[in-house]
Amino acid sequence: MVEQAESRDPITSGIGRLSRIVCLGVILISVLSCVLMAAIRSTGLTQLTMTALDENEEPRDHNIPLLNRQDALPDYRITIRTSTGTLNLGARPNESGVQGLTWKLNDPVSIHDLISIRLDEEDKVVSDALAEVQFSSEPVTHGNYRFEFSTERSYAVGLQSFFKTAIGKSIAAAFAIAVLVIIFSIFSL
Repeated sequence: MVEQAESRDPITSGIGRLSRIVCLGVILISVLSCVLMAAIRSTGLTQLTMTALDENEEPRDHNIPLLNRQDALPDYRITIRTSTGTLNLGARPNESGVQGLTWKLNDPVSIHDLISIRLDEEDKVVSDALAEVQFSSEPVTHGNYRFEFSTERSYAVGLQSFFKTAIGKSIAAAFAIAVLVIIFSIFSL
């Protein structure tokens, strides 16, 4: 027992204790930062509605006489650009937008990650861009189209959005390093 007491260096054990305290502080600050930033970024887009303001200004697929008038209606497609990529919500073939068309997102997207929402008239050869707007809590009008957005708060959306940012990745790395330092310092005793 005397040998074990002598083999412990007070300076080394003090540094080990100090490193564990610093690492616990890093973990605590990381967790608090994650909770705060996730709360800030927790509002997610869940659906959007596009309304054509004037039926006569809607694009038509064909101008061929005797063609079924229903098939001549536009094929509207919505694409959302985010900070991490593009999300295609799909097309609504042969539907007028005068009564409003609604696209629901399978997974909400944080409004902080949104870059733009684009409306196209889908065509088999070349699609035509009709409008491109930014997210707003109020309805947005661009040309012949009005866009309305529905959101909801979700802690999961906030966490996903936060960990996609550079600071989120840095905090996750600092958290992992702090945990490893604590584990190694405990096993090296």
